[in-house]
Amino acid sequence: MSDPLAEVLALEAEGLLFSAHDRAMAALAERPDDVALRYRATLTIARAGATGMALDLFHRLRLDAESDPEVAALGARLIKDRAFEQPVAVRGPLLAEAARRYDVLWRRGGAGWHGVNAAALKLLGGDRQAAAAVAEQVLEGHRDAGDYWSAATEAEALLLAGRTMEARRALEEAEARAGNDLSARATTRRQMRREAAALGLVPGFVDALRVPAVLHYTGHMPKPGQDEAATEQRLSAALDAAIAAEHVGAAFGGLAAGLDILAVEALLRAGIVPTAVLPCDPDTYEADSVAPAGARWVPRFRALLPRVRIIQLDERPYPGDDLHLAMAARRAMGLARLHARHRDGQAVQVTAWDGKAPRGAAGTGADVRSWTAAGGRSVHLGWPWPRNGAGNGNGATDAQRRPMAVLFGDLPRFSALDDAGLARFYEGPLTAMGAALDRHPSAYRNAWGDAVQVAFDQVITAAACAFDMRAALELQRPPIHPRFAIDFGPLLPVYDAVQRAEKFSGRAMTRAARIEPVTPPGRIFATEAFACEVALLPRGAGLACDYAGRIPTAKGFGSLPLYALRRAGAEEEMA
Repeated sequence: MSDPLAEVLALEAEGLLFSAHDRAMAALAERPDDVALRYRATLTIARAGATGMALDLFHRLRLDAESDPEVAALGARLIKDRAFEQPVAVRGPLLAEAARRYDVLWRRGGAGWHGVNAAALKLLGGDRQAAAAVAEQVLEGHRDAGDYWSAATEAEALLLAGRTMEARRALEEAEARAGNDLSARATTRRQMRREAAALGLVPGFVDALRVPAVLHYTGHMPKPGQDEAATEQRLSAALDAAIAAEHVGAAFGGLAAGLDILAVEALLRAGIVPTAVLPCDPDTYEADSVAPAGARWVPRFRALLPRVRIIQLDERPYPGDDLHLAMAARRAMGLARLHARHRDGQAVQVTAWDGKAPRGAAGTGADVRSWTAAGGRSVHLGWPWPRNGAGNGNGATDAQRRPMAVLFGDLPRFSALDDAGLARFYEGPLTAMGAALDRHPSAYRNAWGDAVQVAFDQVITAAACAFDMRAALELQRPPIHPRFAIDFGPLLPVYDAVQRAEKFSGRAMTRAARIEPVTPPGRIFATEAFACEVALLPRGAGLACDYAGRIPTAKGFGSLPLYALRRAGAEEEMA
C-alpha cells in the first residue's frame, strides 16, 4: 500500500505544489484526522502563494487547535504572507502580530528558525536594530545539524545581523545540502530577497540557491517525407544544448510532430519528465497534429504518451479555425509561467521558428508573440526543414469563433425574496450591477433573476468588472456577497430565436455556469484557462490567480482545477 504522505512530500520537493496539495486533500478523505496530511495540504497551498486559501484551510482543517509548534508556526507564516498582500501603509499590525507569534515560539522552544522569522519581521516592519539584536541571539544558540534548514537558518540570521559575506557563504552551504528540494529553495529565496532589499542589497543575493528554469517548447511541423536524419540530429543536439545551458528542471508544451516530439525526447534524455498539454483526446490529436507530418512520427508519438504527464483539455477541432490548438498552446505557456513563479525561478521559451509572422490563432509565431509580449525570454533555434503549411496556423479568414473571457455570477438567497424584496432588488442591487457593467465594455451581457452572464474580449476588463460589481454589491445595505466565476475560451456568435437576440455560446459559458455554484460567497473563482491568460499578461497588470484546488463542480460537470482571482500586490509585480 502506498504512503500518501511520502507521495505528497516527493511532489512537494519536486516543486509540483498543485499536485502535492491535491494528493494531500484526496488522502484526507480517507484519513481526516491525520495531522501531518492536514499540515502538508495547507503548507503546499501556502507555498504556492494562495494565502487566502491556506488561511481558510488552516481553520477548516482545525490546525488552529493543534499544539505542535510547527503547526503553530504555519499560522504565524500565514499572517506574515497576508501582510505582504496588503499595501505597505496598512501591513504594520499584521507584521507585528506575526513577529510576536514567532518570538513566543522561539523563546519557548529555542528553535532558531522561529527566532530568525521574528527578526526578519522586525526588519520588514522597520526596526533594523531590533532585528539585528534578535539575529545575534539566534546565532549564539545556533548548532549546525548538518541539514539544509540548519544552513539556511544560519545564512538568514547572518544576513539580518549585517554580516553579509558570512551570510553568502552559509547560503552556498545551504545550496550544497539542498539536493532536489526545490520547494525549500523557493521558500528561502523569497524570504531572503525581501530582507536583502530592506537592507539595500541587490535581489541577486539569493541566487546562490539555484532553481532550475521552467521551459516552454514550441516549433513547427515538418512536411511529410522530410526525413533527413542529419538535420534532425542537428536540431536534437541544439535542444540538448539549450536544455543544459538553461538549467531546465521542468517543461510544458505540446506533443505534435516535429519540434514538440524532438523536444520531449531531449527532455527525457536529460531526466526531465515534461507535461504535454493536448487540446483533446490523443487519437484526435494524433490525426490532427502528428499524422499529417508523415507516418514516421506516429509511433514516436505513441511511444511518448505513457512517458510524459498529460493534461487533456476539453477542446476539439472546429471548422474554420485553429483555436483548439491555440488554447492548448496558451495553457502550456501559462502553466510554465505559473510553475516558475511557484518555484521562484525563471521561465524560458525554446523555439524552432522560421521567423515568419503567424497567420492564424495557433502556431509557433503566435506562441513567440504571446510569450515575448508578457516579458518572457525566447531562445530561437531556427527551423531547418520546409514547413507543413504556408504559414503559422491555418490562416483561416472565415473563422466565426473568437477567444473571450466569460463572467458568470449570482447572489445568495435570491430565491427567498418576496415581491417587496424583488422590487428592492431591481431598484438596488441589479441597478448597481448594471452601473458597474456600464463602466467596463463587454461584447455581450445578459441577466435573468439574480444571475448575470457577460462576455469580454479582454481578460483584464473581465477581472476589473468582477471586482467592480463585487464592490458595488458589498456597499448595499445589508451587504451582498456575490459568487462570480470566470472562464476563458472560444465562443461562437449565435442567434437566440426565442429571445430574438444575438448571443455568444460555447463550452466556456457552460463551465463558468457550473463553477459559480461552488464558489464561496464573496469570492471570484477562475478556471485554469483564465489563470493561464493572467500569467501571460505583462507585468504591471495587477492581477494574480491563487490555486484553490481541484473542486467538484455543479450538475456533475466534473472536478476542475480552480483558482481564486485577486489583485496582485506591488511586490508580486516586481518578482
